[in-house]
Amino acid sequence: MTRSKFRNRRAPVLLAGLAVAASASLLMSGCGSGQTSSTADTVPAVDGLNADLAANNGQGDYSVRNMTVDFKVEGYPAGSDARLSLSLYNDTGEPVTVKVSSPGAQAVRLVDPNATPSPVPAEPTEAPSPGASETPTPSAAPATEAPVGGPAEITIPPAGFVQLNQEQGSFLLLTGLNKGLNAGDSVPVVFDFGGQQLTTQAGLAVPLSPVPRGPKVVPDEGDEADIAPFGG
Repeated sequence: MTRSKFRNRRAPVLLAGLAVAASASLLMSGCGSGQTSSTADTVPAVDGLNADLAANNGQGDYSVRNMTVDFKVEGYPAGSDARLSLSLYNDTGEPVTVKVSSPGAQAVRLVDPNATPSPVPAEPTEAPSPGASETPTPSAAPATEAPVGGPAEITIPPAGFVQLNQEQGSFLLLTGLNKGLNAGDSVPVVFDFGGQQLTTQAGLAVPLSPVPRGPKVVPDEGDEADIAPFGG
């Protein structure tokens, strides 16, 4: 009886010890999996296209970063204009002039909303003849920004960069899209870095907030199915 009595007392103690050991093992395995997790070094995807071009002199690279077409819920129909957002980097020791064009649009313009338009010079007027009544000359029409047909040009200093988007101020504008541009589509954009060309594809940007849904459709009373009450 004494032997059996001690055996019964030792059993719960032994089980408790095993439970503590199992808990410690789980904690250690959890810490280890966190340190060696396959997602520990995962970098989230960056919105936009990235492309690089090695300079001919072998002294660096030219880069296009985070290029997108500004998001628009309804997309862009053919013939419309679309803003580009991107950054250009010159990782060389010499300045470079970048020419931007697109076979998918009529032209690419560099737009600076803060630029002051140049005044339009007034046309010379002839002096009134003696005895003629003087009438006031109409003032010249206000100057407007004329469309630019050629490629946009941007000069980047050595080891420099430029950000082109509406938030920063200046941006690139695709004018007269050849065809519609919607989610999943892209438009070709060509960058000429001092004679070296880099052809890329610009797609529609991902919206920063969820796209609003349409109004909730509520069926009419006549469309509701007649369901017999439970137990009827």
